[in-house]
Amino acid sequence: MTGRPQVPGHASEAELSRWMRDYGTMLVGTCTALLGDGHLAQDMVQETFIRAYQHRDRFRGEREGSEKAWLTRIAINLCRDHQRSKWFRFVDQRVPVEELALPAEEEQDEADQLRAALQSLPAKYREVILLRYYQDMSTDEIARTLQVSASSVYRRVGKALQLLKQRLERGNFHG
Repeated sequence: MTGRPQVPGHASEAELSRWMRDYGTMLVGTCTALLGDGHLAQDMVQETFIRAYQHRDRFRGEREGSEKAWLTRIAINLCRDHQRSKWFRFVDQRVPVEELALPAEEEQDEADQLRAALQSLPAKYREVILLRYYQDMSTDEIARTLQVSASSVYRRVGKALQLLKQRLERGNFHG
Protein backbone atom coordinates (compact mmCIF):
# COMPACT_ATOMS: atom_id res chain seq x y z
CA MET A 1 0.00 0.00 0.00
CA THR A 2 1.44 3.37 -0.98
CA GLY A 3 -0.06 5.38 1.83
CA ARG A 4 -2.34 7.27 -0.52
CA PRO A 5 -5.60 8.41 1.04
CA GLN A 6 -8.52 6.13 0.25
CA VAL A 7 -11.22 7.64 -1.94
CA PRO A 8 -14.65 6.82 -0.51
CA GLY A 9 -16.61 4.45 -2.77
CA HIS A 10 -13.53 3.19 -4.62
CA ALA A 11 -11.63 -0.05 -4.16
CA SER A 12 -8.33 0.12 -2.38
CA GLU A 13 -5.18 -1.29 -3.90
CA ALA A 14 -5.33 -4.08 -1.31
CA GLU A 15 -8.86 -4.96 -2.41
CA LEU A 16 -7.77 -4.99 -6.06
CA SER A 17 -4.91 -7.34 -5.14
CA ARG A 18 -7.36 -9.59 -3.29
CA TRP A 19 -9.68 -9.71 -6.33
CA MET A 20 -6.77 -10.69 -8.55
CA ARG A 21 -5.65 -13.38 -6.10
CA ASP A 22 -9.13 -14.78 -5.37
CA TYR A 23 -10.78 -14.54 -8.79
CA GLY A 24 -8.01 -14.18 -11.38
CA THR A 25 -7.57 -17.85 -12.25
CA MET A 26 -11.30 -18.49 -12.36
CA LEU A 27 -11.90 -15.49 -14.63
CA VAL A 28 -9.03 -16.42 -16.98
CA GLY A 29 -10.50 -19.93 -17.31
CA THR A 30 -13.96 -18.57 -18.03
CA CYS A 31 -12.71 -16.03 -20.57
CA THR A 32 -10.46 -18.63 -22.24
CA ALA A 33 -13.41 -20.95 -22.69
CA LEU A 34 -15.57 -18.12 -24.05
CA LEU A 35 -12.95 -16.67 -26.40
CA GLY A 36 -10.84 -19.69 -27.27
CA ASP A 37 -7.61 -17.76 -26.71
CA GLY A 38 -5.66 -17.78 -23.43
CA HIS A 39 -3.69 -14.61 -24.15
CA LEU A 40 -6.80 -12.69 -25.14
CA ALA A 41 -8.53 -14.05 -22.02
CA GLN A 42 -5.76 -12.62 -19.84
CA ASP A 43 -6.26 -9.23 -21.51
CA MET A 44 -10.00 -9.41 -20.84
CA VAL A 45 -9.41 -10.28 -17.18
CA GLN A 46 -6.99 -7.36 -16.79
CA GLU A 47 -9.64 -5.10 -18.29
CA THR A 48 -12.20 -6.66 -15.92
CA PHE A 49 -10.14 -5.67 -12.89
CA ILE A 50 -9.53 -2.18 -14.28
CA ARG A 51 -13.24 -1.60 -14.83
CA ALA A 52 -14.17 -3.07 -11.47
CA TYR A 53 -11.63 -0.81 -9.76
CA GLN A 54 -12.91 2.24 -11.63
CA HIS A 55 -16.59 1.47 -10.95
CA ARG A 56 -16.41 0.02 -7.45
CA ASP A 57 -18.99 2.55 -6.29
CA ARG A 58 -21.62 0.78 -8.45
CA PHE A 59 -21.13 -2.54 -6.66
CA ARG A 60 -23.47 -3.46 -3.85
CA GLY A 61 -22.33 -6.62 -2.14
CA GLU A 62 -25.43 -7.48 -0.16
CA ARG A 63 -25.27 -11.23 -0.80
CA GLU A 64 -22.53 -13.77 -0.29
CA GLY A 65 -20.97 -14.54 -3.65
CA SER A 66 -22.20 -11.33 -5.23
CA GLU A 67 -18.63 -10.01 -5.64
CA LYS A 68 -17.72 -13.10 -7.68
CA ALA A 69 -20.91 -12.70 -9.73
CA TRP A 70 -20.21 -8.99 -10.30
CA LEU A 71 -16.65 -9.60 -11.52
CA THR A 72 -17.77 -12.54 -13.67
CA ARG A 73 -20.51 -10.43 -15.25
CA ILE A 74 -17.96 -7.73 -16.14
CA ALA A 75 -15.65 -10.35 -17.68
CA ILE A 76 -18.44 -12.01 -19.68
CA ASN A 77 -19.67 -8.65 -20.97
CA LEU A 78 -16.14 -7.74 -22.07
CA CYS A 79 -15.84 -11.10 -23.86
CA ARG A 80 -19.21 -10.56 -25.55
CA ASP A 81 -18.19 -7.07 -26.66
CA HIS A 82 -14.97 -8.45 -28.07
CA GLN A 83 -16.76 -11.25 -29.90
CA ARG A 84 -19.07 -8.70 -31.50
CA SER A 85 -16.12 -6.75 -32.84
CA LYS A 86 -15.32 -7.18 -36.51
CA TRP A 87 -11.77 -8.32 -35.80
CA PHE A 88 -12.83 -11.34 -33.71
CA ARG A 89 -14.70 -12.95 -36.61
CA PHE A 90 -11.40 -13.55 -38.40
CA VAL A 91 -9.50 -15.15 -35.49
CA ASP A 92 -8.97 -18.89 -35.13
CA GLN A 93 -11.08 -19.73 -32.07
CA ARG A 94 -9.76 -23.21 -31.30
CA VAL A 95 -8.45 -23.57 -27.76
CA PRO A 96 -4.96 -25.07 -27.60
CA VAL A 97 -4.81 -27.97 -25.16
CA GLU A 98 -1.97 -26.30 -23.22
CA GLU A 99 -4.29 -23.37 -22.44
CA LEU A 100 -6.66 -25.46 -20.34
CA ALA A 101 -6.22 -27.78 -17.39
CA LEU A 102 -5.18 -31.20 -18.61
CA PRO A 103 -7.04 -34.30 -17.44
CA ALA A 104 -5.37 -37.70 -16.94
CA GLU A 105 -3.85 -39.20 -20.11
CA GLU A 106 -6.56 -41.82 -20.59
CA GLU A 107 -9.26 -39.13 -20.47
CA GLN A 108 -7.56 -36.75 -22.92
CA ASP A 109 -9.54 -37.77 -26.02
CA GLU A 110 -12.87 -37.43 -24.20
CA ALA A 111 -11.82 -34.09 -22.73
CA ASP A 112 -10.84 -32.83 -26.20
CA GLN A 113 -14.20 -33.89 -27.61
CA LEU A 114 -16.09 -32.24 -24.76
CA ARG A 115 -14.03 -29.05 -25.14
CA ALA A 116 -14.74 -28.96 -28.88
CA ALA A 117 -18.46 -29.59 -28.34
CA LEU A 118 -18.60 -26.89 -25.66
CA GLN A 119 -16.84 -24.39 -27.94
CA SER A 120 -19.38 -25.13 -30.67
CA LEU A 121 -22.35 -24.08 -28.52
CA PRO A 122 -23.92 -20.65 -28.99
CA ALA A 123 -22.55 -18.18 -26.42
CA LYS A 124 -25.63 -18.09 -24.18
CA TYR A 125 -25.50 -21.87 -23.71
CA ARG A 126 -21.72 -22.06 -23.39
CA GLU A 127 -21.83 -19.36 -20.67
CA VAL A 128 -24.33 -21.18 -18.44
CA ILE A 129 -22.45 -24.48 -18.73
CA LEU A 130 -19.15 -22.80 -17.85
CA LEU A 131 -20.63 -20.98 -14.88
CA ARG A 132 -22.59 -23.98 -13.59
CA TYR A 133 -20.19 -26.86 -14.09
CA TYR A 134 -16.77 -25.22 -14.32
CA GLN A 135 -17.24 -22.35 -11.86
CA ASP A 136 -19.69 -24.27 -9.63
CA MET A 137 -22.13 -21.36 -9.43
CA SER A 138 -25.68 -21.87 -8.23
CA THR A 139 -28.68 -21.07 -10.44
CA ASP A 140 -29.26 -17.84 -8.50
CA GLU A 141 -25.60 -16.80 -8.86
CA ILE A 142 -25.72 -17.47 -12.60
CA ALA A 143 -28.97 -15.50 -12.92
CA ARG A 144 -27.40 -12.52 -11.13
CA THR A 145 -24.20 -12.81 -13.15
CA LEU A 146 -25.95 -12.93 -16.52
CA GLN A 147 -28.81 -10.67 -15.41
CA VAL A 148 -31.50 -13.13 -16.43
CA SER A 149 -34.20 -14.95 -14.49
CA ALA A 150 -33.55 -18.24 -12.71
CA SER A 151 -36.04 -19.92 -15.04
CA SER A 152 -34.00 -18.70 -18.03
CA VAL A 153 -30.91 -20.26 -16.47
CA TYR A 154 -32.74 -23.60 -16.04
CA ARG A 155 -33.94 -23.50 -19.66
CA ARG A 156 -30.50 -22.59 -20.99
CA VAL A 157 -28.75 -25.30 -18.99
CA GLY A 158 -31.29 -27.87 -20.19
CA LYS A 159 -30.93 -26.82 -23.82
CA ALA A 160 -27.13 -26.65 -23.55
CA LEU A 161 -26.94 -30.17 -22.12
CA GLN A 162 -29.25 -31.43 -24.87
CA LEU A 163 -27.07 -29.81 -27.56
CA LEU A 164 -23.88 -31.14 -25.97
CA LYS A 165 -25.29 -34.65 -25.84
CA GLN A 166 -26.35 -34.51 -29.50
CA ARG A 167 -23.00 -33.17 -30.64
CA LEU A 168 -21.00 -35.67 -28.62
CA GLU A 169 -23.11 -38.60 -29.90
CA ARG A 170 -22.72 -37.48 -33.52
CA GLY A 171 -19.17 -36.18 -33.20
CA ASN A 172 -20.49 -32.96 -34.71
CA PHE A 173 -18.81 -29.99 -33.04
CA HIS A 174 -19.56 -27.33 -35.63
CA GLY A 175 -23.21 -26.51 -35.06
